[in-house]
Amino acid sequence: MYRAKLDAFRQFAESLTEEELKKQNELDTTAAEAEHAKFSEAFKKGECYLCNKPLKTNSKAHPCVHWLLRECKCKKKDFPNIFKKFGYVNIAAYLRWVANEEKPFRNINDLAATKKTRKIFEYTIRWKNIEWTFDCSKNDYSGHGGANSDFPHYHFQMRVDGRPFINFNDFHIPFDESDLFHLDLYQELPEYFNFSFGEPGAGMQAASEYHPDYIVNESEFTEDENMAVYDLSTMILAGEKGFEPSAFLEIYEEAKKTGKTIASLAPKYFGDASSINTILSPTRYIEPISKRSARKRRS
Repeated sequence: MYRAKLDAFRQFAESLTEEELKKQNELDTTAAEAEHAKFSEAFKKGECYLCNKPLKTNSKAHPCVHWLLRECKCKKKDFPNIFKKFGYVNIAAYLRWVANEEKPFRNINDLAATKKTRKIFEYTIRWKNIEWTFDCSKNDYSGHGGANSDFPHYHFQMRVDGRPFINFNDFHIPFDESDLFHLDLYQELPEYFNFSFGEPGAGMQAASEYHPDYIVNESEFTEDENMAVYDLSTMILAGEKGFEPSAFLEIYEEAKKTGKTIASLAPKYFGDASSINTILSPTRYIEPISKRSARKRRS
């Protein structure tokens, strides 16, 4: 069934002109932005846009993803009721949106450089005192031995105040049909389909893919390293005229006042420099991805 869907999608994608494909992408983006706007408006009021109830509400008859925020009295035994109702994409997108309400990008460590090659996805989301980690290996996705794991699934870990709440080996969480279709497209037709959570759900991987000039010129200066997304190290080599010592204080004061990065202001203050080079990297203070131990895995 999925093979037929994939073949149909490939044929559909190949039949589209560049203009039609652009229009479809714009429609998808507009719809996603509208949904995120509903989420954000409700979240700021302490409500959930999915169930239209306060975040502190836990209605056993109506399981909801917002329970994982633990604003209500959610227990580990409630988790199956959540993932039976909501697919992987729904759960992950909601938690990513929540994390980015607090600290855009840096609360989501999904850097590809730290992902193991045998993983389809592996990332950690943090918000306040809670940490959620999603993990799926190629072996998990293909389904493997045992009645409890012979279907495509992923693993989930949740920590509250650093203490275990849900462990990776507590559940083999099945993907729903929509999850499988989108993940299959992502793996088998990457030339047509880029699986992402869009800008509202973007993490450090997306942040690292912006053009360097955009990062330098559009990022905001901050003295709070806990809020930083990037480390910008600017090296300035003096020209024949050398530097005025006061220039270093002036550039720092303007960066604080305007919010512009020192890297973007450097040409203004050091126009006679022999060279100005900025090294960009993800903030060194981003928390690592919580790894799934082979010793603890039953899958």
